[in-house]
Amino acid sequence: MAEERPIGWWVKRLDALLDEAVDAAVTAEGLTRRHWQVLHSLAAGLVEESAVLASLQDFSGDVATVVTDLVARGWVGRSPAGLVGLTKDGAAAHDRVSRAVGRVRRHVADGLSRQEYERTITVLARMAENMERALGHGDDQPRR
Repeated sequence: MAEERPIGWWVKRLDALLDEAVDAAVTAEGLTRRHWQVLHSLAAGLVEESAVLASLQDFSGDVATVVTDLVARGWVGRSPAGLVGLTKDGAAAHDRVSRAVGRVRRHVADGLSRQEYERTITVLARMAENMERALGHGDDQPRR
């Protein structure tokens, strides 16, 4: 029975399904997840390219190569001052992918009330904090 599976199984299963769904959403635009992360981080406006690279350094993939690819597509512009930002075409691409990723997020919450969803996030965050503490991870971990 599904109820007998441990929390770790469900977390891994959900993570794999979320990865699959988000990958399908971004692949439809000829992108990788890293492309999406860069596009999304630039959606708020111009930012120093070094800040984008630093903010995504913990993820796999070469972010600098992704930025260069997005510049070549005409979706990101670079200023002489080292700033990067979405072009008109880049903003349109971000909007398309954002809608697709939004559908994934809505699907994952189907049948849940807002309170159930928020409670689930709170419980998972607390479980992660419990395991960080049990494993002796420092207090430098973000708290939710």
